[in-house]
Formats: sequence, C-alpha cells, structure tokens
Amino acid sequence: MKYLPLKIWFIVTMTVTLVAVVIRAAWQIIVIPTAGTMSIFIPLILGLLGLNALIIYFTINPSLKKLKSPPVLIAVITVLMASLIGGIIHFNHYICSPEAEPLASKVIATMLFLGSTSSYFLVIWVIRSTLKSRKNKHEQG
Repeated sequence: MKYLPLKIWFIVTMTVTLVAVVIRAAWQIIVIPTAGTMSIFIPLILGLLGLNALIIYFTINPSLKKLKSPPVLIAVITVLMASLIGGIIHFNHYICSPEAEPLASKVIATMLFLGSTSSYFLVIWVIRSTLKSRKNKHEQG
C-alpha cells in the first residue's frame, strides 16, 4: 500500500472505529465504577489502544523485518494478553449473570471465548516458531 491517501484513509477508519469502542468502554467504567467493571474494561482499553498503535505504525512503515523484531513481538503479545485477560474476566462475569439467561447466549459467549483463546495461542505459537527459526539461522550461519 504505497498510495498515501489510501494509507491515511485506512488509519482514520481504524482509529475512529477503535476510539469509539474505547469511549464506550471508558463510559462503562464511569457508569459502573466497580472493581469487576474496571478489571474487564481497563485491559480491553489498553489492548485496543495498543492494537491501534500497531496498525498505525505498520500502515505508515510496513516492514516484515520490523514485525519479526523482538520488541514488536513483545508488544503484540502484550496487547493480545491484555485483551484476552479482559475477555476472560468478562466471560466469567457474563456467564454467571442473569443477563445470560437464554441458553443460546451462553453458547455464543462460550464459542467467542474459545475462539479468542485459541487465536491467542495460535499467535503465540507463530511468534515462538518465528523466533526459534531465527535463532536456528543465527546459530548455523
């Protein structure tokens, strides 16, 4: 994506969308300032802001070499971990709440939980494999 207006358009679209979700999450903290709410939405907000920063960074300066660098991989893992922690806490609170009365809502919540957990471990496996293959190349050459 070398066309600058297209890059700007993509960045603005992603930023507006993610900021709307961050504002909604912050609003939830303000409306219901409990420890449970904060433990769900603070990691979610941090994850979304981190995701937006990564999207902007790699849209402006895309580089697979930088994507494979340890600091970026650690940042990706941190963003994913914060999001997953918020998701797990939210899942636990939701399943036990009276709002999850219909069985279908519990099934959907469980499927989303399993999908996000699986994708987290998939990303960790890919990152680990990337770092391991890089280490093997450095040892051989």
